[in-house]
Amino acid sequence: MACAPLSSSSSSSSSSSLFHSINESYPKLEKIHSSPDIYSIQDFLSESECERIIRKVSSNDGINMRPCLIKNEATGKVEPDVTRTSLNANIARREVPTIIQKILNLMNNEKQIEILQVLRYRNGQEFKSHTDGFNGPTTACGFYQSGRIATIFCYLNNVTDSGGGKTTFPLLTDDGRSSSLDITPKRGLAVVHFPTSLDLKEDQRTEHIGTPVTDMEEKWILTVWVWKNQRADMRYSEDILPFLSDDII
Repeated sequence: MACAPLSSSSSSSSSSSLFHSINESYPKLEKIHSSPDIYSIQDFLSESECERIIRKVSSNDGINMRPCLIKNEATGKVEPDVTRTSLNANIARREVPTIIQKILNLMNNEKQIEILQVLRYRNGQEFKSHTDGFNGPTTACGFYQSGRIATIFCYLNNVTDSGGGKTTFPLLTDDGRSSSLDITPKRGLAVVHFPTSLDLKEDQRTEHIGTPVTDMEEKWILTVWVWKNQRADMRYSEDILPFLSDDII
């Protein structure tokens, strides 16, 4: 399902900006970077849940998985996303109620979440530098004059050290020195960061890259974004999504 973000200018949220809260008592939650805050959760999804999600989107001879698309703001046309070369599928929350509840528990019961996406990266595929956020209010993905205030993604499989596919945050600092954070895909491992403040200022420090998958391996990942306001455009209603399989996770 394509989104139509507005163009954003470079900005960096100040330390005085407020960001979305997180349930700090969530099991196995670990803060892996401060300012900006980035968290990880080991075993956020079980091995069985990861395998079942992959099977679900791979059903119907793989026709659920399609190239990532984006709406060109200038032309209004939906076209291939040149920054994200993976395949993707949308999953309605009615098919994964247990996983939705985990997300709501982690994010303090926020319910304004975008439709879940499953992404499959094959050899050479990547997601180029991006923050997930927008600078200022935007209308996209069924949300009106809002913004993505949190990102949660979870790796659904392991990728070897030589297989690429790491998530890299290149613009971080550590004790005032430039630093970067590399995260190796591990099945069930979730990562949370906050691309936009509550006053809808994009935080450029959360810029990250999905490095190319190599050595004929592949990477599967589940991604969801929390928005500041609830979805308003029913053209993006989850009710219009078809069932991918009978397996309710």
